[in-house]
Amino acid sequence: MIRILSVGLTAVAVAGLLSSCTTITSDEAMLVDLKSHSLYDVQAKLDKRSGSDVLEVELTDEEQARQMAGAGGNRPTYLLFPEAFDNGSIEVYIGAELNGKSGPDARGFAGILFHHSAVDGSYEAVYLRMTNGTLNEPPPQPPRSERAIQYIAHPDFHFPVSRQKFPGKYEKAAPVKVGAGRHLLRLDVDGSNLTAFVDGKLVLSLDDLRFANRKGKMGFWIGDGTRAYFSDLKITRRKK
Repeated sequence: MIRILSVGLTAVAVAGLLSSCTTITSDEAMLVDLKSHSLYDVQAKLDKRSGSDVLEVELTDEEQARQMAGAGGNRPTYLLFPEAFDNGSIEVYIGAELNGKSGPDARGFAGILFHHSAVDGSYEAVYLRMTNGTLNEPPPQPPRSERAIQYIAHPDFHFPVSRQKFPGKYEKAAPVKVGAGRHLLRLDVDGSNLTAFVDGKLVLSLDDLRFANRKGKMGFWIGDGTRAYFSDLKITRRKK
């Protein structure tokens, strides 16, 4: 059920990603059906994991085949929600596992997309590389252990660009792991500033968002060879 609360800030809390969700504000109520959400080369279904309602998302078989055939990663593969977002915070629990459909470079890529443009399809995102997290046993060796969370801006600022031009700035270590379990990823966005937290720990801080103050849809981004599980989505919009 999605609940929007008005307590100084306007908050959207997806307490459980159900097939139909009621949205309530101080002045309106509407029914949101999961089928109305937009899928971009991903497939999604509602499921149970460890007793919780989750939205399970992975690439479509066609998109996975394109990437395996040489199209490469860093592609616009995501799910969009109808809620618009510019400044405030987004948080969601994320779990991810390797689905065995990719090559050895699969990392359990899953994260939050925001500031999506309906005009040209550009967006910003922060995602986790679960296999690079410091909680894996055994933990990965450097430099992989220093590349567990990543900021990108589509279409022309993905990790190959940022890693070459600004090594270590847009990707950092994070206490996550692939497989069972989940991690709370929270993004705080204020103009050109972004801070990212994993399970309450600050892991990434930036002051140069590419699409600062843009009002656009938000959603979930998923990468190659990954089956991701999202639950308990909460959006807080900053009032102007």
